[in-house]
Amino acid sequence: MSDVSIQNLIYKPISENLDIVIREIINESEQVPKNASGIGDRLQHILSVPGKRIRPAITLLCAGLWENKIDKLVLKMAIAVELLHIATLVHDDTVDKADTRRGHATASNLWGRNIAVLLGDHIFATSAMYVCETGNIRLIKRFAETISELACGELDEILSTWQTNTTVDLYNKRIYNKTATLFSTAALGGAILGGASNEDVLNLREYGYNLGMAYQIYDDILDYTSTADKLGKPSGNDLLSGVITLPAIIAYENGCKELIDDYVKSSKFEQQTNIHQVISKIKNTGSVKIAKKIADEHILKTKKKLSNLPNNENLKSLKLLSDYIADRSY
Repeated sequence: MSDVSIQNLIYKPISENLDIVIREIINESEQVPKNASGIGDRLQHILSVPGKRIRPAITLLCAGLWENKIDKLVLKMAIAVELLHIATLVHDDTVDKADTRRGHATASNLWGRNIAVLLGDHIFATSAMYVCETGNIRLIKRFAETISELACGELDEILSTWQTNTTVDLYNKRIYNKTATLFSTAALGGAILGGASNEDVLNLREYGYNLGMAYQIYDDILDYTSTADKLGKPSGNDLLSGVITLPAIIAYENGCKELIDDYVKSSKFEQQTNIHQVISKIKNTGSVKIAKKIADEHILKTKKKLSNLPNNENLKSLKLLSDYIADRSY
């Protein structure tokens, strides 16, 4: 079954509402002030690039667990979550000097880094306006916290670049801020607006947390195990960029300290020449398997957090989403 077919199966209970969310996001490019010339076309390019839509899907699926009709407030939250995700991608691509995203030229590549940052800021602000329309103070506060945590995650990654003394605890903190915080907020928002009890809200927030942690760990593993064609970027790109992720952290603590220290101290030419050899030696320590086991444990926790929730199509989709994250090939 293709990746798209699997997503369609997962999103089946919410497909119509998810389409509404995506259409609203794309239409945002037409809502800019008329005196802001040139912004609309640029936003159209950014907002129309297709993604996996995982985060707004989580919000919609969690809200629909109690079989309440998805109302405008839930849709506003789902839009806010996806816009926030898109804004972080614009800024991340600018920081990373990435040329493409999902096969399309990035904003910074097309119009320069200054314009890209300001476009990202505009999308951030727009996402905040949508969450404010829910009128839920708890969610508005949590959304602000999420924006702060996302920024901290990106800063942590930048400041820890080429630092080989990164620990598993520091890595977990970084990927929570970078990825899992928004998964957690997406689930929390759906649960609150869907009318969940406080216990169920906390369970779904934990579902989102563990799903986000697993998502990022699997993503970091793929940099060691996948191909450039599947990744859409060179394999080993994290290590080439000095980003020390879980497989390297585990390997560093299990016999590869000297190898990794020497690698980060070497010249750019030597790093590019030796990258595949270094990756092979890291994999030979068993660190990738250990990292995968940690990600798998997060997936098991997502299933446990769903165990006492209403058993309907939305619950089945949330479980399928966990399986999809664990099995995704890119």
